[in-house]
Amino acid sequence: MLRTILKWTGLILLLLIVGVTFGTLSRQHLTYDAPYPDIRASTDPAVIEKGKHITLVTKGCVHCHSPNNNVSLLLQKGEEPSLAGAKRVETPFGTFYTPNITPDAKTGIGSLTDAELARVLRYGIKSNGEAVLPFMQGQDMSDEDMTAVISYLRSLKPVENKVPENEFNFVGMFAKAFVLKPSVPENPVSVAKNEKAKLN
Repeated sequence: MLRTILKWTGLILLLLIVGVTFGTLSRQHLTYDAPYPDIRASTDPAVIEKGKHITLVTKGCVHCHSPNNNVSLLLQKGEEPSLAGAKRVETPFGTFYTPNITPDAKTGIGSLTDAELARVLRYGIKSNGEAVLPFMQGQDMSDEDMTAVISYLRSLKPVENKVPENEFNFVGMFAKAFVLKPSVPENPVSVAKNEKAKLN
């Protein structure tokens, strides 16, 4: 009797493990939909300067997207750290590499439209529809601030720097499959009426 119970318990556990593993692997490239904010980069120096301040100071994007290890020191000197990405980040979910956000067409954001960049910032959805890792802080930026940030990024010198693929362990793959979701702005003031209509 005990042997039979152990046999069926083991079989059920095996089926559960196989099911979870299969489900996890099959959900690694889920795609989502969200509106494209009506954002267009500006060449106005004042707008670009505002975007620079948001990127380097207010939101601190530079601390993740710069490959430099001495970001704070460079900022204190009044220098602009590179935003070419590839910073290695070790987490319990795997090893991740931050994206290159210079306007390089091959390895950076140069091939993306302003609206695609705005959707990544506001909703955490990449151009291929997949959700980005939930580390960014731009979801509640106003259209004005988002325009400034994208304008600043467009003004940078393109840096060709191919970033390695993220390396998810099984825990990370499970989280990506069943936990990771696109972002939804908490502050409705920052979202245009036409965007809110598409989300509802």
